[in-house]
Amino acid sequence: MSATGNPASGQTGAPEPPESSGPAPSSSAATAVVSGDLMAELADSWASAGDSDRLAGFFALAPDNPAAAFAVYGDDEDTPQVFGQPIAAWTAFRECGPGARLLAVGDALNRKIAVIRLDGVTEFVPVDQESVTGAGAPEALRAWREHPLDAAEPDGEAEPAPETPAEGGASRGMGLWRLGYAMLGLVALVLAFLFFRVTIDDSFITWRYGENLVEHGVWGWNADGPPVEGYSNPLYAFLSIIPALLGMSAELFFKIVSVALAVGYVVVVRRAGLPRVQEFVLLAVALASPIFFLQLFMGLETASFALLIGWLYAIVYRRGGLGRTGFAVAAAVALSRPEGIVLAAVAIGWSLLIDRSRGNRRGAIAVLAGWAVYWGARWWYFGSFFPNPYYKKVAGDIPLPTKILDAMPVVGPILLPIVLGLAMGVALYRRSAKTSILERPDLLRDAVPVLLAVTSAAVVLGLYRQSMLVMDPGHRFYWQLLFPVVLVVLSRRIRLTGPRELDRSALLALIAVAVAAGTAVAWDPGNLTTDVWVGAGIVAIALYAGGVRKIAGAALLGAIGLAAVLGFGNSAETTNLLAYRYRIMAHQEVGETIRATKLPDGAIAIGDSGVLPYEADRSTIDLGGLASRESSAGSLSPEWLRSRNLQLAVMLSGSDDAGSAWTGGASTSVLDYVRDPRNGFWSANGAVAGPGYYLNYWIGPQWQKTPLSDRLGTVFMRTKAQNDKPDAQVFLDNLWNFSFLTK
Repeated sequence: MSATGNPASGQTGAPEPPESSGPAPSSSAATAVVSGDLMAELADSWASAGDSDRLAGFFALAPDNPAAAFAVYGDDEDTPQVFGQPIAAWTAFRECGPGARLLAVGDALNRKIAVIRLDGVTEFVPVDQESVTGAGAPEALRAWREHPLDAAEPDGEAEPAPETPAEGGASRGMGLWRLGYAMLGLVALVLAFLFFRVTIDDSFITWRYGENLVEHGVWGWNADGPPVEGYSNPLYAFLSIIPALLGMSAELFFKIVSVALAVGYVVVVRRAGLPRVQEFVLLAVALASPIFFLQLFMGLETASFALLIGWLYAIVYRRGGLGRTGFAVAAAVALSRPEGIVLAAVAIGWSLLIDRSRGNRRGAIAVLAGWAVYWGARWWYFGSFFPNPYYKKVAGDIPLPTKILDAMPVVGPILLPIVLGLAMGVALYRRSAKTSILERPDLLRDAVPVLLAVTSAAVVLGLYRQSMLVMDPGHRFYWQLLFPVVLVVLSRRIRLTGPRELDRSALLALIAVAVAAGTAVAWDPGNLTTDVWVGAGIVAIALYAGGVRKIAGAALLGAIGLAAVLGFGNSAETTNLLAYRYRIMAHQEVGETIRATKLPDGAIAIGDSGVLPYEADRSTIDLGGLASRESSAGSLSPEWLRSRNLQLAVMLSGSDDAGSAWTGGASTSVLDYVRDPRNGFWSANGAVAGPGYYLNYWIGPQWQKTPLSDRLGTVFMRTKAQNDKPDAQVFLDNLWNFSFLTK
């Protein structure tokens, strides 16, 4: 049978499977090429390394006669999935169950390559008259018989086979590599010990939803108020239900989730089949990075979002088609943050350009339609198109279109040359090659790192940079989109030695690294830290080495430089973050005191609306506007505050003087309200989070008659003794103190 259509796009006619798969023995060289117990493992290693050319030769219809397309028949399926690329076909075949068949298809020739036996073992079919069919079968079989084994390479010398996992594992465990991995593991353990104690206050906003659902049966930040979406990470919000059901600390639960993420990252990297040097670097850019561990343990979705993006684009970069795993990852990216749908949609769209098979189209429809259903459901439930933090952080008092226009002087000089260069490159390629880039799936696959870097740059400079990002430790916003560029560049085999010429994929990888590094520099060019300068310098050296000197391995050096730009912070911020969790124990103790005191109905207001309301379990007004829609507008009316029965306002202040309260927006409205003598409030000191960081409070008439004020006075004295110290001292005092994980 013959297949018609465009093989480059994966749109080919479905071939008919041969009626028999009888593995008649053959003594030809071809039989030796396609049979053997390690063949499936060998094909896996080539697919993992993105070696499409070698896999295409392995699946060829005949020597020097590559297949036009590949067909995968699932168990008892009469209609195959058809692919234009061997990696996508092999990946889909490996995901099938017993009875599946993999065929190579040509104009007048078909070849059955492999089947999955009933016991689940993949068996390669010998090249013979049973497996090779069609009008050109006799000539193809003759070519196989005459084809010497050492003719696989153009220079007449067979290239050594890649290491098998067993060989790779043995070699990694010897000599200097053993020492290197041991040192990397030690560094990772030290960083994990240090940053395991970091939890950002905002994470408790998300965790309160799971607690309220279990304790009050309400999916909302306040159990007694209208539903408000105060989180931007649905996956973590849903996960917060689990510790609430188990009655365990949500903080401890998400630390365990973070450890699982790190272990999963190591497992995925080790299974990628990369050269030892590249695998070590790919592990080190995360496990030797303080910023990685900061983002991993602080309780937000930053690390999981970055790792999922890197995984998603690495699948497209290595395989072309996404497959079941790829679409599952795409769905997770789309549900991690609202802007995740942009990253997921771009990856899915690019994958469809590379592999236009029916299975890939179905997966794209499933993910995008599922996301649309979810987005419509949450819009109906919460009554707003975006989560509440977006209205506070992105727009503020300035319309979003105005912010976008304001961003153009920064974004334009970076993105405009890239867009123009890409357009010129496409035009020149079409003129010289007499074909469209869309007909070159291999070129589209090589360009995936550039696609990710440009998309990330647009979001970082066009959205994040123009927003009011108060909590941005370790530059988490641009880190979560730029760190995946490092992962994707390193996810496919990089040639480290050989002729002095830079292959296309390495050149595109260098371009991606340059775009990502330029984005990090443009974030705040007037305040570049040492790590950014050093990393940017390494990237510049890599660009020179690759672009001018044509040195192999320049892309690897560039990825290391970008990792340095992103992976290290300044010492002052790091010390502050290591002491941070112990300082917000002041907030936690105030919340615990409120919960432990028998109080009449009434609401509290607080600017740091994380652990305090989480522990207090009271109706709360978030003065920061993340979880209270009314506060996002910047002012609150006395009538509205009275309708909420405000009884306690915790005003963040610079000293123990009530007049030192920090004002602005909703905080100003509340301070005016509690200072009005007609409302009957008086002030006192509640807790001390640090030098110049006081939680003074104003208490209403109904709660003045309770023991709350006396108990808060005790909290003030205890926290002043604990926290009125420099960051380094607070950290050293609590070096082995992880008691907050049992709260």
